[in-house]
Amino acid sequence: MLKKLYLHHFRNYTRAEISFSPGVNWITGKNAQGKTNLLEALYLLSTGRSFRTTQLSQLIQKGSDFFYLEAELEKEGVSQTLKISFNGETKKVQYNANTYSHFTPLIGLLPHILYAPEDIALVAGIPSNRRKFLDMHLSQFDPLYLHHLARYHKAMRQRNELLKKRKEETIDSWEEIMAQSAAYLMQKRKEMISELETPLQKSMEILSSGTDPIKIHYQHSLSPQEKDELIKHWKKTRAQELHIGATLNGPHRDDVLFEIQGFSAKSFASEGQKHSVIASLRLCQWEHLRQHTGQTPLMSIDDFGAHLDLNRQAAFQNKVKSLGQIFVTSPNEWPEVFPGKQVIEVDSGEVAQVSRA
Repeated sequence: MLKKLYLHHFRNYTRAEISFSPGVNWITGKNAQGKTNLLEALYLLSTGRSFRTTQLSQLIQKGSDFFYLEAELEKEGVSQTLKISFNGETKKVQYNANTYSHFTPLIGLLPHILYAPEDIALVAGIPSNRRKFLDMHLSQFDPLYLHHLARYHKAMRQRNELLKKRKEETIDSWEEIMAQSAAYLMQKRKEMISELETPLQKSMEILSSGTDPIKIHYQHSLSPQEKDELIKHWKKTRAQELHIGATLNGPHRDDVLFEIQGFSAKSFASEGQKHSVIASLRLCQWEHLRQHTGQTPLMSIDDFGAHLDLNRQAAFQNKVKSLGQIFVTSPNEWPEVFPGKQVIEVDSGEVAQVSRA
């Protein structure tokens, strides 16, 4: 559980301190006042990255040369402190008495599911969006997955450099590393999709009142998935890839496919159906993450009410209210939604008011 957050020179927050409710925290205010910036800070603390930019420098308040975040957590009844900072060049993480010079240790420390308008790209966007979904979710509870993910991409970059230079002297050793890590990545992705399939179908049935049956598939770009077979594959395709200068197949080319009523959701689903897929997926992710970590993940919802029609929104709200600590942004207070919630009103990067509604 997240008890308190302190922000210093983060986005439009010069200095702000917020205490959170263990239930629903409803963050409201006019547009461009800093609502989503708070969710971004929480996501950064949970994953080591922003969901809006790949450039950490963009998180530093204009006119400043650093940002600093500090969070007070409670895990298994014990209060803990997490601090992170970035000065444009140097990253720093301090978790209780431990200090790190990179943000990787943040992944999995505070399990977190984010549901945002941009998530439509998970259904309608390019495959890399769906691979990021797989990688982030699995990395939050499987440190070995994160290890193999970094190992695979490092080895592949080395192989690609050799392919571009048309040199084969050390390429066998890099293919050996790639094959070992690729086999692990593909197996864990396959297991994850299999574990999510039935819960996703049930969740989608509830949100759509049974009108939109869904299927989810893991599509791998390589048919061999065992280490030795993968090595043989890359040796077989090496001549072609030496000409092109890149590795054509592997976990870096995999995808996830959604079908509604037997048709590709990407090509044929309505906008409402696509948003329903994402809402269902995020609910299933939360439960899947809870089961694998033994912790209650945070749930963040950016721009509540912008995703679904009224009927599906009501069904979604009914499911969300039992998920523990929730962070919701909306330009309106919606007094009828989540009675008893803590309302945090932000104005120009400051916490203007905290109340109950």
